[in-house]
Amino acid sequence: MRMRRHWESSSTMLVSAVSTQTSSALSLQTFGRAGPAPASGLRMAGAAVMMCALTRPDLRRVTAREWWAITGFGVVMAAMNLCLYQAIDRLPLGVAVTLDFLGPCSLAFVMAKRWRERCCAPIALAGVVLMAGQGSGVNLVGVGFGLAAGLCFAGYAVLAERVGRQHQPLSRLALAVTIAAAATAPFSLRAIGELNLRTAALLLAAAFFGVVVSYTCDAVAAARASAAVIALLFGLDPVIGAVVGATFLHQSLDPAALLGMVMVVGAGMAVSWMMAGRTAAPSAGDRTDPVAEESIAVGAPTGGGIPPEGGRP
Repeated sequence: MRMRRHWESSSTMLVSAVSTQTSSALSLQTFGRAGPAPASGLRMAGAAVMMCALTRPDLRRVTAREWWAITGFGVVMAAMNLCLYQAIDRLPLGVAVTLDFLGPCSLAFVMAKRWRERCCAPIALAGVVLMAGQGSGVNLVGVGFGLAAGLCFAGYAVLAERVGRQHQPLSRLALAVTIAAAATAPFSLRAIGELNLRTAALLLAAAFFGVVVSYTCDAVAAARASAAVIALLFGLDPVIGAVVGATFLHQSLDPAALLGMVMVVGAGMAVSWMMAGRTAAPSAGDRTDPVAEESIAVGAPTGGGIPPEGGRP
């Protein structure tokens, strides 16, 4: 059971990484008209509408303690996206995402308990450094924004675990995205008049892939694994980011970057395997899975393939 839950979280994080970097590539195409900060805010606003429509959160059932975690999660989410988009505007996608990954990579190193697990973090970090060496003309302001995004990313990894273990975590996630949209509203409101149909469509697609799909996958994975494991599984993001940058944005990959990919993925999978053996995952008799429980609440099909009464929202 533990191993199955662990590999479920790994595959879910892979989907999250692909969705996130696809969203970044889509958003980059809107920077010329909207700008990075407004694009980030508008993407969050679109995602908040989608997620609240899907989950229909009941504010009366949210406790004061949960509100603190949700609010912190939303603020960190907003700051992380604002900083990352500023970095993406100044650096190649793979470089920006690898700098972003330094935050959760450091978090995993701190949380590791065995020396074998601790050895994986420096390997992943070395891989990130190799990948960040690709490209030319490093923009120091972009590097600063990338490192700031990484700091927020570490907080995101911790808060994702806390919110993911709350009752009806997807509803709580929708509230956090709404708070993030409100926090970035000063940037997004001023750009609404500059949008055309193409830019609006790109931002809606970016919202769906980068927030609705990606953050939901993060919440599902966080309910099944520890923050340390999730943190290093975020190492898939720079790998996918470099591939997306090379494929769709024509950003070249050198041998050092390819080696870095292998190191990041290898270290992430290794620490996941080792930590899975000691992660205290509850058995089916101890508690119900909060994400699976909410899937029924929002109308997802049950194991028998029959939707619950009321269907999808």
